Amino acid sequence: MKKWTKGEIILSVLLIALAFVYIVPFLMMILGSFKSQSQAAMFNLELPKQWLISNYAHVLESGKILRGYLNSAIITIPVTVLSVLFGAVAGIVISRRNDRVTRGLYYYFIFGLTLTLQIASIFFLLKVLNIYGTFFSVICIFISLRIPFTVMTFCSFVKGVPRDIDEAAIIDGCNFWQMMFHVLLPVLKPIVVTNIVITAIDVWNNFMIPLFYLGSSEKATVAMAIYSFFGRYNRDWQYVFGALTLAVLPMLILFIILQKQIVAGMTSGAVKG
Repeated sequence: MKKWTKGEIILSVLLIALAFVYIVPFLMMILGSFKSQSQAAMFNLELPKQWLISNYAHVLESGKILRGYLNSAIITIPVTVLSVLFGAVAGIVISRRNDRVTRGLYYYFIFGLTLTLQIASIFFLLKVLNIYGTFFSVICIFISLRIPFTVMTFCSFVKGVPRDIDEAAIIDGCNFWQMMFHVLLPVLKPIVVTNIVITAIDVWNNFMIPLFYLGSSEKATVAMAIYSFFGRYNRDWQYVFGALTLAVLPMLILFIILQKQIVAGMTSGAVKG
């Protein structure tokens, strides 16, 4: 058996303590969603005296969560697909070409990571283009915000992929798109999955952008539906916990399914960059 050093033991204890910081509120939320009003208001980790599945039925009936699911999916899916696709193409081209133009483009995208959302100017632009209050406008905003990070991660990862793969594909008669979709993207699967999950979680949970630029309760996302629901049931914590659980469930399932690829993509990108 491996003998642990003192440093490894201390690090493990610290990591376990950090894990509890995240796990305890999550468990409190899950358990609270099945409790009665009085028991949920105690905010503890006790098991429910009676498991009330009816709490979820009430949330689904009155909280407009399913409508929020649909609206969030309408935004999240296109943003995730397009930002990962555009970021992959840009990252591959920038990494494979080593000239002044592509280096300038790389730093242009990196500079985008430092910019903040200009609420007033974007609002004015959307009004001028007559797309304010549409899903299309919000999708465009999210794509523009996600592209810099996606390009950066793909550039870092592609640098570790041998150029011999590209040359072999070209010799076999592949054009750029065939090489990207049939040769490079399968090799880049870890960083593709990483960007899919990070982008999906970021867009799904975002509250401010849909609030500012959708302007309609009928187009409310999950995050907006939860905010509205909390305003009506701020004393009924069993319902609030149930709504929060339903809101995080899709992204939690996605993360659990793809967690191995996420770790591989982040560690490989860090080493190869």
